[in-house]
Amino acid sequence: MTRTASAYIHIRDRIISGELTPGTWLRERELSAELNVSRVPVREALLQLEADGFTTTGPRHGAVVRQMTIQDVDEVFDIRLSIEVSAASIAAHQVGAGASPDRLLSVLADAEALVSNHDEDLRASTNVAIHDEIFSLTGNELLTTVIRPVANRMRWLFGNVVQQDPEQLCREHRALCQAICAGQAELASALAIAHIEHSRGPAISQLEGKLPLRRSPAVVDGRTPGGRRER
Repeated sequence: MTRTASAYIHIRDRIISGELTPGTWLRERELSAELNVSRVPVREALLQLEADGFTTTGPRHGAVVRQMTIQDVDEVFDIRLSIEVSAASIAAHQVGAGASPDRLLSVLADAEALVSNHDEDLRASTNVAIHDEIFSLTGNELLTTVIRPVANRMRWLFGNVVQQDPEQLCREHRALCQAICAGQAELASALAIAHIEHSRGPAISQLEGKLPLRRSPAVVDGRTPGGRRER
């Protein structure tokens, strides 16, 4: 793993866990000392975090942890409907053409073994791993590149939402994976849609009251899009 990737994961995970709260100024000097690396990989990691929606950059404050909103959460689900449904279908076609689903089944087995585990972070990680493996199974490098920022938002989402019914989630994952492994593309797409929409409402309900509803208007050169100067 490169120093930039290591720095990225370290900072990202601290944001997801809530250790670095919205509005926290991420100082390159402090982070480089903490990670025992030069400022270059830290700077590169911060640029990647901004591209993935975890931070914003101000002209006077550098990188700042971004405040997520209900609007952001809803948009993650919308994008998942577009990309994950396609990925499920492509993965099923790939298996039908001879690709091995063994790694997907292995990750699914790991997740099922954790159904009764009360470690929410560990369960969230295996949840993400299943989705990552479905994308990997597509064999489409562009698709896996496009999903990366969304996948990292999903890590934040899964890390901040308590699974109300882990057994139901496991059943949904198993049904989806079985459809993919059977090469049933249409069924896999339908199950992916149902899986995503089934979790949208509970996720938003848990986060309402904890997050602002909408993003604040962007500020460019001291002015909002409507032309008013920020005070």
